[in-house]
Amino acid sequence: MTVDRSTAFAVIAAFALGVWVATPTTPQPPDRPVLSWIARAAKTLLWVAAFAEQPPEHRHDARIVQHAIGDDGYPIVDHGRGL
Repeated sequence: MTVDRSTAFAVIAAFALGVWVATPTTPQPPDRPVLSWIARAAKTLLWVAAFAEQPPEHRHDARIVQHAIGDDGYPIVDHGRGL
């Protein structure tokens, strides 16, 4: 397996950035219990909303119209009818 220069430089830069971010001299995040509780509740509600949503095959789309086929075999298009 060969690695070109740009990939090697990207890996080295990512490693250096990770070491720099992980040093103890970086500022600690502030302790905000109310905001962390709100964020945790919002994340939980997002998961609930994602799993509570019906799959696409069970949804009824009101825009889907059963087209009528004329005697000539072509669909009958009714441009005057709204949704």
